[in-house]
Amino acid sequence: MRKTIAVGYLFFCLFFFVRMVGLSYADSAEVLPKGIFRTNIETNLYFPVEKRFDPDGHTEDVSHDFNSTLNSNIFPALSPLDNIMGGPGSAIIGTSIVSFKYNFTDLMIGLQYGVTDRLTVGVKVPYWWQKTDVNETRLNTADATVGKNPLYGTPGDPFGGAPIIPLGVGGVPLSTDDVQSLIDGGLYINGKLAIPGFKYKRIKTWSDSGLSDIEAGGRYQYLKNDNWRLAFTGAVRFPTGKVDSPDNLVDLGFGPGVYAILFRLNNDYTGIKNLVLNATIKYDLTLSDKQKKRVPSDANNPIAPVSNEEDVSRNIGDIMEFEGSGSYQFSEGWNLELRYKYGSKTRDDVSGSKNLNYKSLEDETDWTYNLFSTSISYSTIPLFKAKKFPLPVTASVSYENVFAGSNNFLKQQFFSLKLAAFF
Repeated sequence: MRKTIAVGYLFFCLFFFVRMVGLSYADSAEVLPKGIFRTNIETNLYFPVEKRFDPDGHTEDVSHDFNSTLNSNIFPALSPLDNIMGGPGSAIIGTSIVSFKYNFTDLMIGLQYGVTDRLTVGVKVPYWWQKTDVNETRLNTADATVGKNPLYGTPGDPFGGAPIIPLGVGGVPLSTDDVQSLIDGGLYINGKLAIPGFKYKRIKTWSDSGLSDIEAGGRYQYLKNDNWRLAFTGAVRFPTGKVDSPDNLVDLGFGPGVYAILFRLNNDYTGIKNLVLNATIKYDLTLSDKQKKRVPSDANNPIAPVSNEEDVSRNIGDIMEFEGSGSYQFSEGWNLELRYKYGSKTRDDVSGSKNLNYKSLEDETDWTYNLFSTSISYSTIPLFKAKKFPLPVTASVSYENVFAGSNNFLKQQFFSLKLAAFF
């Protein structure tokens, strides 16, 4: 029923806004006058992101899941040695030490048009630059109990062709490159493939740029008087952004790969001179899809064999956000704004046909976040109306900080620069 309603709303939006050329995306109930265009550009410049929030809201390194004891839980090929070494997980090749950070820059271009004095339609096109900057990949063998068989593949091999043997009987500790080989094409000893690899790309710095998900829709202002401006915004998010690869452990997607129907209730109180108070409620209804994923054994284990790759059925969960802000005009054309935003997402629902642990793709996906921002803006519209400036433009700079969250939401902060022109 939910999916039928969402699809029906999607086609309604596409039919109703077939002539759309832009949408007012500021979180207020304002709309454009009839016949007026607005074009805007926004750039978000992020500080390097090194931390995220764990399920309890504490911070941890974004590379946290890549740092663990490398035993049979990570590499099942070590399982035969567990009984020899003392029990499950006791055959250890070492501890992985991985460190990386994310670098983001976002660019958003929008165009809006006032169809009537109450209805504005439009589109937002985002373009992202992303980088996973891998600073360190190292294997610490201080706690290793097993290593490579130096006689593997030779006629005199006394270990019966076992590629990995206890260190106590002559095993040679693996190197960092050996572990990268296990992740990639496989571990070779004496020129022979000893253990097949996981067919991932090696863990190293990755970067890319491209379109994210395009949004299009409209805002209808259904009430305006001396004290209130109330509006409803409806839009569609299209999955135009490239999703992350199932065969790369450190790449980032440019979107989740699903359609979403966006609902916004925009509420402005204007009854106090020079002050606008806004409360906006947002709901993103995501539609189901199929996506190629590797299904790991656990949500905190990023590595899964290529045999666990499957086109799984997904509903990635809906997003609810509340935003409250106050904007004060302290001088003609100048405004100062403070804003708080809270967001939460429901848990993903994943299923497939291979009888794998699909729960591992669901755990820790119901995130939350808290954001604070402050901005200052200037508008030439008063000067334009007084015929003292040739163009009606607005410009702003803001600082935004995600100061709390849970379930792997990134701890991030950035400066945002915005410029808009009316014609």
